[in-house]
Amino acid sequence: MMKKLPIDVSTFSTMINGNYTYVDKTQYIYNLIESGRFYFLSRPRRFGKSLLISTLKELFLGNKDLFKGLWIDSSDYTWQQHPVIHLNFSDLDIETSPELKISLSWELESIAQEYGIDVSDAPSAGSKLKKLVKELAKKSPVVILIDEYDYPLINNLSKITVAQANRDVLKNFFSVIKSLDAYLKAIFVTGVTKFSKTSIFSGLNNLNDLTLAPESSELLGYTQAEIESYFTQYIDNFAHKKENRHIAVMQEMKTWYNGYRFSRTEATVYNPFSVLYYLKNQERANYWFESGTPSFLVEFLRKHYDALEGIEQAEFSTTGLGTVDLEDIPPTTLLFQTGYFTISDYDSATKKYKLGYPNEEVRDSFQKYLLAAFSNKNVTEIEKTTSQLVLALKEDNVLLFCELLQSLLAHIPYQLHIAQERYYHSLFQLIGKLLGFDIQSEISTDKGRIDLVFSTVGHVYLFELKFKVSAA
Repeated sequence: MMKKLPIDVSTFSTMINGNYTYVDKTQYIYNLIESGRFYFLSRPRRFGKSLLISTLKELFLGNKDLFKGLWIDSSDYTWQQHPVIHLNFSDLDIETSPELKISLSWELESIAQEYGIDVSDAPSAGSKLKKLVKELAKKSPVVILIDEYDYPLINNLSKITVAQANRDVLKNFFSVIKSLDAYLKAIFVTGVTKFSKTSIFSGLNNLNDLTLAPESSELLGYTQAEIESYFTQYIDNFAHKKENRHIAVMQEMKTWYNGYRFSRTEATVYNPFSVLYYLKNQERANYWFESGTPSFLVEFLRKHYDALEGIEQAEFSTTGLGTVDLEDIPPTTLLFQTGYFTISDYDSATKKYKLGYPNEEVRDSFQKYLLAAFSNKNVTEIEKTTSQLVLALKEDNVLLFCELLQSLLAHIPYQLHIAQERYYHSLFQLIGKLLGFDIQSEISTDKGRIDLVFSTVGHVYLFELKFKVSAA
């Protein structure tokens, strides 16, 4: 009997006891906890961060029976029991900083009650944590696990004053953790973004950042070997139902859902969320992207309309990809950390990274959503229009192509019209990429510069873009 696909299961005990497929990551976890104590890891949403935290919780609680048959079960791990404080910041009230403070305090009181400790007399979340840790540490060093630490920030980016106030709450809270070093066994913090140490972690500057570390590049997500080891029967069933070959299903899955690279090594991983839904529904779709692409991201890119221009040719340092400031978020860093771009290349000589779309799911969805946002149309309309544009050029119907473009541009709201030729240059590049054509930009010739070149089978189209400002 096949084990069930762990769709939307992020609790380790539920996964094991419920006969779900658990892709064994315990060797990676063992290597981390044996070589260090305090860690931070940034990964995109729905990439397994909560399951990792849950696994660590059961490990440090000493629940060995749950790990029967896994790699760590036959290792020399000692299974010493430690009290665990597990906080998931996505479960807290984050609309205002006072609500965040109260919600965090209540959560700590609830955890304390589970251990039979009263911290209600402590006046703040930080003081409650300090009292709780010191009491728990009388028996054994304490483990602190914090999931989605940045949730109060990234979900308020459109309300910057709220995000700033929440940042101050987090900064004060993490500074308390730093003072508890002597009482702690381990700390593990996860999030989507890595805000700079000066803004959040100034009081907790001893966290080992695993975000771009080679040793954690395959910690989350599924490797090619794991796909073939754990999901072969599902792939075979899929292939049989579609009267297709196993290798064809594997290739489609690789094209659409693989490609995430998180370090200088060439190791890539599949998006686990999309893989599981692909195998369940036996149909290709943009599962991860459509599961909750944040509206703030589209709005953010509207304001930074030229952020994508040349991004795949640009080079970035570790610092450039690793940290952001709340008041000054580089679009490229945000796109990388949220999973819409990934590492495509690394130059060991210059120690610089290049970025690109991880796979076809993200490329296809991202460009459609972005064009929909700019043109004030929905994605269904964009899909229809792009199909018509492709057909027009394939049939060499330039007049129809221009009419469709005019219709598309006419839907851009007046307030979004940006009086710069560069804006429309970026917009045309986006349209060309979405159409799947070979695109070249700003080509120099002996007679001048060509703004854009679209190449199709049998035809090459040259575009000269000029922006005319209307008279006042």
